[in-house]
Amino acid sequence: ACGQIKYITSILNKYSTRCLVGVHWLRSPGSVMALRSLARFALSRRVADACFQQATKLQVAVQGPPALTSLLWRRTASSLLQEASASTSTPAFGTEADLVVPLLNQRGRQVGTYTLGGDVFNTEVRRDILHRVVRWQLAARQQGTHKTKTRTEVRGGGRKPRPQKGGGVSRQGSIRAPQWRGGGVAHGPVTRSHAIKLLKRIRRLGLCSALSAKAREGRLLVVDTLRLPQPKTRVLSSTLEGLLAGAPRRSVLLSDLSAEGPDGGEGLRRACANLPWVDLLPSIGLNVYSILRRDYLVLTCQSVEAVQERLRKPIRPQRSTA
Repeated sequence: ACGQIKYITSILNKYSTRCLVGVHWLRSPGSVMALRSLARFALSRRVADACFQQATKLQVAVQGPPALTSLLWRRTASSLLQEASASTSTPAFGTEADLVVPLLNQRGRQVGTYTLGGDVFNTEVRRDILHRVVRWQLAARQQGTHKTKTRTEVRGGGRKPRPQKGGGVSRQGSIRAPQWRGGGVAHGPVTRSHAIKLLKRIRRLGLCSALSAKAREGRLLVVDTLRLPQPKTRVLSSTLEGLLAGAPRRSVLLSDLSAEGPDGGEGLRRACANLPWVDLLPSIGLNVYSILRRDYLVLTCQSVEAVQERLRKPIRPQRSTA
């Protein structure tokens, strides 16, 4: 196989130069070099396919010359990765196939596997939908109590400050006009709501995209329970150190069933109150902005089931015809 690679490489250097020299409309050296590199890359992919087929038959590993190894590695890092993921049991991302993830305990050790619904955790990641949902959330959070006084609301200014004529100065009708110092504000902010409307199916699609993005990045952890033996910040900090071992930074969002649930409860909320890099939400309050704001998302089994049930519920229940 290595001899075949050397032979084809020599033929490539010979004939690619002749072909490129014969093309008269390519005058710039940059175009010649680009076309030559493209031809070498195309032929190297054909050589790689032939070598891999021979290696599969002979059950040996193929190692080409150093000049061709980089080209083979580029192909392995891009297209072969997708081929390998398609050939194995792991489904491709965005196909809505169920994902099998490890089930961890509080120490970060695997105690089993858990199946995530593909219609919720393996959908296409839509960045445009995520932007729309985050904008909708932040607009609804804005307080909107800004207010300035107009000329009719400012105290004073009831009489005309000076006569209309004869003074040689400008005409004025009130000392509380916008051009006067201490006067009212023209076109100022008023108390209003900044909330915008967004369809419920778009909101649901955004939440599925955020969950799928975390699962695709490998930053979605499923644990059996988050109930602590003691409601102490020190205990929760040591637990998260075991779960986030090797993480570049500690930034996590925890989600349990509810404040009265058996998988977290009030003790978990008391423990994470003093950790600024930890957020805690019940399954009913899981939202796109909170998920994207933190690096890691840790869900309990009961929280996953509640989220899947919530997102699979029909938006408009069918009415009975009876």
